[in-house]
Amino acid sequence: MTTITSVVAGIRARLEANVPTYSQGGSTKVIGLRWQGESGGPLPNTPQPFAWTAFVADQGRVAGFGGGRGANLYRHAGQIEAYVFVPLDWGADVGLAIAEQYAALFRSHRDATMSCFDATVDPGGPGSMIKPPGLDSEVEAYWYCGVLVSLFYDQIG
Repeated sequence: MTTITSVVAGIRARLEANVPTYSQGGSTKVIGLRWQGESGGPLPNTPQPFAWTAFVADQGRVAGFGGGRGANLYRHAGQIEAYVFVPLDWGADVGLAIAEQYAALFRSHRDATMSCFDATVDPGGPGSMIKPPGLDSEVEAYWYCGVLVSLFYDQIG
């Protein structure tokens, strides 16, 4: 049965299996991944690209009746909210390219736990404008781009 735990695990597994990349010094590197509720330790002294990801669930609604009490279908909407950070002097284009890779992983994605729809990239701005809740380190040395993915998941209960 799908639970919020399995949805969050599915988001994490999909992203960890397809980590967005960037080019630096003629080689391709993967970005760092940080997660809601995990400190991830302090950011490195030399800024490197990373993404911070959170899942936000909305209230569920009855989507179908069947089988008596405890067997109704509930549909829950939710959103993946992510911030992609790149060093401030790298420019917005690098951040947007990484954010688009992230969004493409979830755009129109469907698996056994969730159905994702639109995935929007926001050009963002200097990291000094924001501090994602739960991210321990300051992000003044970074440019951020936002990624917002809308999805739903079903539960029987």
